[in-house]
Amino acid sequence: MINELKQWAIKYDIEKISLASFWLSFNNYIEEDSSEFREVFGDDFDHAFLTVNMESVALFLDKWNETKDNELLSYGFDYVVSYIPIVYKTKKIGLYKLLFTLEGEVFDDFFILE
Repeated sequence: MINELKQWAIKYDIEKISLASFWLSFNNYIEEDSSEFREVFGDDFDHAFLTVNMESVALFLDKWNETKDNELLSYGFDYVVSYIPIVYKTKKIGLYKLLFTLEGEVFDDFFILE
């Protein structure tokens, strides 16, 4: 199963799409919430100290027990998530998650600061 997930990720270019989506989200964050950005990254932000790499990919079975009413977020279908830790000056300050359908289409993302 692990090899199949790796092959799926390669087939749909998950790493490239995840990194491109991260940068789009990150640049939007800089523009749309510049005051919070300066609070988190400082006035002297330097891209050279930002480390961004896809760390992992996970398959999610959306509803393990379809007869049970689940209060947690449910999309109604199985999906895959890529994880990109946001590390600045060697400190993990957040996480970027990109969600894919099993057909390789992006359908949601999360830019989370700790």
